[in-house]
Amino acid sequence: MDLSIIVVNYNGEGYIQQCTDSIKRLGWGLSWEAIIVDNGSTDGSLEHIRAFEGSRGSFKVIENEKNMGFAYAANMGADRARGRFLLFLNPDTRIVDTNIFKLMDFYYQKARNMKVGAIGVKLTYPDGSLQHNARSFPTLARQFYESYFLYRVKGIHFLSSYFLSWWDHGSIRRVDWLSGAFLFMHRDAFFDAGGFDQRYFMYSEDADLCLTLSGMGYHNFYFPFFTARHADGAIASRDMGTRLSQVWASRTAYFNKHFGRFHAKVASLLYFLGMVNRMMLYAAAGKKDKASYHLGALRKYFKRHGR
Repeated sequence: MDLSIIVVNYNGEGYIQQCTDSIKRLGWGLSWEAIIVDNGSTDGSLEHIRAFEGSRGSFKVIENEKNMGFAYAANMGADRARGRFLLFLNPDTRIVDTNIFKLMDFYYQKARNMKVGAIGVKLTYPDGSLQHNARSFPTLARQFYESYFLYRVKGIHFLSSYFLSWWDHGSIRRVDWLSGAFLFMHRDAFFDAGGFDQRYFMYSEDADLCLTLSGMGYHNFYFPFFTARHADGAIASRDMGTRLSQVWASRTAYFNKHFGRFHAKVASLLYFLGMVNRMMLYAAAGKKDKASYHLGALRKYFKRHGR
């Protein structure tokens, strides 16, 4: 089998339908399967997925009784996958292109001379604008630039190095890591790296996997000649406070794993100060809704982590 598409769904009603519809339009001559791992959804999206599975044999469903987190569920899907290639796809992502052979051809072209790890494609927001899904590995400096909006300063590349926003994303490029919203790789590379680290509940597992691959001699690539549309957190953003607190926790875990406790504590402090800074700026600008979900994130983070 050519390709296994793995989608982790949690309360994705209104988005998973578009995702599955886009999957079934993939190019002729491709042998594929879609494995949808549902993490205990309660919003009706699971019923849609079950109906889709019943009408199309290429779709398979794994049902978890509760939300096990992205990394755990994605690994479950990968363990049951039969394809030579794996595509991890968010439920709020819709494939626009139909010729996924372009990605496979690109892989084989590069694999002649090097070990190819993860490949990401051109992602756009629903309005068609570019999404910066190819990024540099997190560092304390980049965390500082992000926390204080310094990455928005025009013309200074190192300030925007995390999102690579100085680059037009119009060319093939070796990059550090790519968003898990659309992450394509050969199954051998995925399992060679040990899959996603299940200590991450949600967020940073994609950066972590790409860093592991890079340390093993694999090269990660951005390929702009295949397009998908990503609503970027549309599902998670229904509870922004929880989303922001989870990003904070996962980023801290990333630094702790790869750089040690001191770096993790500094990174957590920078993230905290950045949250306070944004909350105050939004409050001063009269944007009470944005200020409130930053306050909610602070409360949820300290309630869960006790510090």
